[in-house]
Amino acid sequence: MTTWYLGLATSGHDPALAIVDETGQVVYAEATERFLQDKRAWGISPDHPPHLERALKICGASPETDTFIVGTTWKAMKAQMDVKIHDAMLPALDTLWMRGLNGSLQAMAGHSLLRLGVTPDRQRLLRHEHHLCHAVTAAWFAPLSDALVLVLDGEGDVGAVSAYALEDRALKRLWRSWGPGSLGTFYGWLTFRCGFDWRLGEEWKVMGLAAYGRVIPHLRAALQTLLTVKDGRLLFAAADRIAEVQQMASTYARTISEPPMQAADLAATGQAAYAALADAVIGDLLAQQEGPGPFDLLLCGGCALNSSYNGAVANRLGLRSLHVPPCPADDGNAIGAALLSWMQDRRVPTIPASPDCTPFLGMEAGLSGRDLRPHVRGFEVKDVSGNTAAAVAEALAQGRVVGTFRGRAEFGPRALGNRSILADPARAGMKDHINAIIKGREAYRPFAPVLRARDTADWFTSAEASPYMSKTLFWRQERQDQVQAVVHADGTGRAQTVTPEMYPWMHDLLDETERRTGQAVLLNTSFNIMGKPIIDTVEDALAVLSTTGLDTVLAGDLLISKPFG
Repeated sequence: MTTWYLGLATSGHDPALAIVDETGQVVYAEATERFLQDKRAWGISPDHPPHLERALKICGASPETDTFIVGTTWKAMKAQMDVKIHDAMLPALDTLWMRGLNGSLQAMAGHSLLRLGVTPDRQRLLRHEHHLCHAVTAAWFAPLSDALVLVLDGEGDVGAVSAYALEDRALKRLWRSWGPGSLGTFYGWLTFRCGFDWRLGEEWKVMGLAAYGRVIPHLRAALQTLLTVKDGRLLFAAADRIAEVQQMASTYARTISEPPMQAADLAATGQAAYAALADAVIGDLLAQQEGPGPFDLLLCGGCALNSSYNGAVANRLGLRSLHVPPCPADDGNAIGAALLSWMQDRRVPTIPASPDCTPFLGMEAGLSGRDLRPHVRGFEVKDVSGNTAAAVAEALAQGRVVGTFRGRAEFGPRALGNRSILADPARAGMKDHINAIIKGREAYRPFAPVLRARDTADWFTSAEASPYMSKTLFWRQERQDQVQAVVHADGTGRAQTVTPEMYPWMHDLLDETERRTGQAVLLNTSFNIMGKPIIDTVEDALAVLSTTGLDTVLAGDLLISKPFG
């Protein structure tokens, strides 16, 4: 009989599950949205029975004979917490709705194990602090024994900011904020005022749009007064001040029916205000440290997805390094809950470290022995076993856009090679082509570059490691014309830097690309269309191939292509 530790992300949005084995290693982690193909999967149980059944089968767990200890990502139900609902920035009805979803998922956590045959007396339920789950997830992915850890979030059990010290792989909480002051809420409000919807995960659109706008100094100063930073803690301004600033911002806002560029200045100004406030939080944390710097910082929580901010903060604030996990938001908390459950059950005070920091924790592509040919009539099918990187590089060099469905799926919101759409960024018009006839996105939206870590300083003005696409870096001006499709309007790129140890296949692909085109940089975007999650199955991959302008799919060892020409 084996004991498994099941972590469930129970916020009510972005549900996910993670499984830790008896040795304390994460053996599986996957967002529910992938399995259901329902973006953000609002209100869906993270242990959705068919999804959980698939995960347990992949891990080799037996519901009939094994023991399961279940951990959730909240200490209590939000509705039971003595926290006043703040409605000056976001509608109170949204908060009440989310509290209801959270209460339902917290109450039902682990019940799906009963559906799969686990008896109640072999199931323990542990509840963990939300921000502690974030911090543990970040620490698991970090190749460090000591660091500062900062959680910047939409909300937590009692507030939206928490600070920890990681010492010899053990976490000690330094402080946390109390009350509704929240940079996540601020950015959600900004997203609405720019004509987008944070509930759909459209904060990305604001970050991309900001590059086209100008920062309006008096508005930035006003936006910064919406929140006060004191000793790292955040407090909202008084209601009348919030109303005054909102009225000022309305001059630059847009409705959903108006052109996005109408809100470019508001996006740029809001991003600048966010950066100043986040700097103040981190600056206070650094000032509170007694030892000499510089310090390593692990940044997590939903705000850590702001790659535009992450790219410059280490140099600006004098950090030795900044580490952001591939899954810093609430889906990633499933890993923290599973690890905390293992630590509590085994009485282990230290956080295990990922042996290779890999983000590939999801379902294997699983095409071994499967004959896809009857399902792909009209397409050219070529077996490229043992030669997949070279075959994809050749297709890319010919100008084809290739989707990859190979290996285990990435955990987190960003495709990192195994569920990616790849293209040659040197080709004129490639960005517009992919946005228009493959992804179905707004024309201004940028794409990310992937390159070898050893080449980072050749292409960017700073050589920061960014293995999970968590940082936006500035391109060297003299090289921007060589990779036009991945250079954003402000001269930046949300880089993925790869090493042969962490990303052997992608590293080989970049080597093969360099042999054909003379440069080892590719465009890398998630294998999906707008409004849908990253693909989960080969059927999803073939659906995108069949219904969009995508040219080719690498499915396992098969290269499936539309006729060329």
